Amino acid sequence: MTSLPPPDPGFLPGIAIDTRCTASGTPVVTLYHPHAHALNDGVGSAMLAIASRLGLRYGRHLPRTGEYIYDLYEGWFLDYGHPRDVLHFTPDFLWPHMVRGAGGAVVAVSLEHEPRPVEDERILTGRLALRRRPPRTWPSAR
Repeated sequence: MTSLPPPDPGFLPGIAIDTRCTASGTPVVTLYHPHAHALNDGVGSAMLAIASRLGLRYGRHLPRTGEYIYDLYEGWFLDYGHPRDVLHFTPDFLWPHMVRGAGGAVVAVSLEHEPRPVEDERILTGRLALRRRPPRTWPSAR
């Protein structure tokens, strides 16, 4: 996957986030965009940039990414590679307990308008470790 610049923070409010667990209890956080089905090149490029920065791979192989999911006092965060911003999200009720117990989560970026595309070529996945302290100051994490 080529290196793409991170999407502008203005793109983030349009991203939908699905937090759930697999049948085996593995916590998964999936990023997708409701307008991805319109074959919007801007949406597709932005989602690919996020997946590229997180080190995700096509399909459901779940490689380790070297990136983290952050459990901070203010909430849950993903660092998607923007120098001044992070993605803040609010998971379902039990999901945080599962992530804490597992020490991390599976992360997926769907290139469709839904969190679980049928084709493996339309989803990128990886594994994130859990961290409780950010590596730097995030203006949006205050």
